[in-house]
Amino acid sequence: MSAIQISRSVDLSKLEAEGFRLRIVHGDAYHLFVEDIPYVTAEGKVALGTLYSSLVTDAAEKTVNPVVDHQCWWVGAAPCDATGRVMTELISNPDPTPKGDQITVDLGFSRKHADKRGYTNYHEKIWTYVREIWHEARELDVSCDPRSGKPVPAVVEGQARAFKYADMATTRAGIGAATSKLLAARLAIVGIGGTGSYILDLIAKTPVAEIHIFDGDEFEIHNAFRAPGAPRREELTDPKKVDWFGDIYDRMHRGIKRHPYHLTDENLAELSGFDFVFVAIDSGKARKAILQRLIAMKVPFIDVGLDIALDQQHALRGICRFTAGTPEMHSHVEEVVSFAEARADELYRNIQVADLNMLNAAMAVGKWKQMRGFYADDMREHHSLYNTATHALTKEDRL
Repeated sequence: MSAIQISRSVDLSKLEAEGFRLRIVHGDAYHLFVEDIPYVTAEGKVALGTLYSSLVTDAAEKTVNPVVDHQCWWVGAAPCDATGRVMTELISNPDPTPKGDQITVDLGFSRKHADKRGYTNYHEKIWTYVREIWHEARELDVSCDPRSGKPVPAVVEGQARAFKYADMATTRAGIGAATSKLLAARLAIVGIGGTGSYILDLIAKTPVAEIHIFDGDEFEIHNAFRAPGAPRREELTDPKKVDWFGDIYDRMHRGIKRHPYHLTDENLAELSGFDFVFVAIDSGKARKAILQRLIAMKVPFIDVGLDIALDQQHALRGICRFTAGTPEMHSHVEEVVSFAEARADELYRNIQVADLNMLNAAMAVGKWKQMRGFYADDMREHHSLYNTATHALTKEDRL
């Protein structure tokens, strides 16, 4: 991720020219700190605090209007008026709040634009909050000023994280605290066919540091109809699946690690040390070996499966399944997961359709996010089935 250039954004450049001390931290998102803001403490003294705002940019690393987020946050004690009374009318959240990228603020402010139109730029937004807090400090010390009296170059710090450009979806939605729960060092996806490729698509949009993809097969023309995206005809030259999908998701996510081979008894030890493993393969024998080894190595996992058949009315009836296993709960796995091999007769069809592959992947990734605390999880089920014919969702094996 390239560092944001202050000169590209008129509003930040104006704050910088006015002498505000700006510090911009970039991780998976951008964070704006305006430091050394004079405020009044509960003891009636003037101290310095820090104003915080999320920072939304476009693809050119230029700020966009902060109309979606009128809030600012504060690092320091609660600001008071000149009499030492806490400015409760300004404070919307009195509790420490994580903002993602290991950043925590002490309390939140809420001051909407006077005419309800929303702030059109960060200069206007920052000045609104600074003016209100600083006004009370000037009542006690007329010489205090959040500006240095001369331009101060902004400090831009941080390091490249999971993404090659900032995650503005998380920033705009203000869910950095929830997204930070998805931080993981190493995650594996075993099998990136129909369902596995959609799992990769979803996981690539999370801040997992490394995503390892295991598959020895080639990406063939039929795969194009049950996978994310739309390849050009001339691109269908049967590349390895790990290379086809690796090239796509390398565009936005760092740390896509390719393993162009199947897992067997000889190399299953490679799954040791992963934070989590998704298993999305058709072979019952291979599935059994992989799940048993993951349980033995105490590696948490989710196994997925589709069972689709054509009925006499030429309509498809299908079931999407996910089964989660953890070091604490895995005895149910061999009871609910079929390890039988597909029939070899000519009537058997390995039917897959893109929407059910996508649904199965969404069910699995949604469960993983529950297990990480991103989503609330009231049921805590470890095995779930969705029936296409009845639209029924069955949840079983609850912790």
